[in-house]
Amino acid sequence: MLKNKSSNGYSSSARGWLNVDGQRYELAQVGPDFCILRTPLSGFDMSRIDTIVELVIEIDGEPSKVMAKLVSAHSSSPRKLNFRRL
Repeated sequence: MLKNKSSNGYSSSARGWLNVDGQRYELAQVGPDFCILRTPLSGFDMSRIDTIVELVIEIDGEPSKVMAKLVSAHSSSPRKLNFRRL
């Protein structure tokens, strides 16, 4: 079993979010060209799928930001979004 950083172990603390039109959505999972949100986008017009977003991944308190363009929403899950890095 891996221990977390605060207990002198080896696991890093990681979290991420997606900034869309001034709203912040926590990530449950992220891949090279998709992300899964903890909650669905609220009030977002999916016809604006070409929207530029900011993907932020924070590991041990150090954020890394990537600009991306949403390219589609996954039909089977309102929380899964596909993107293309800019």
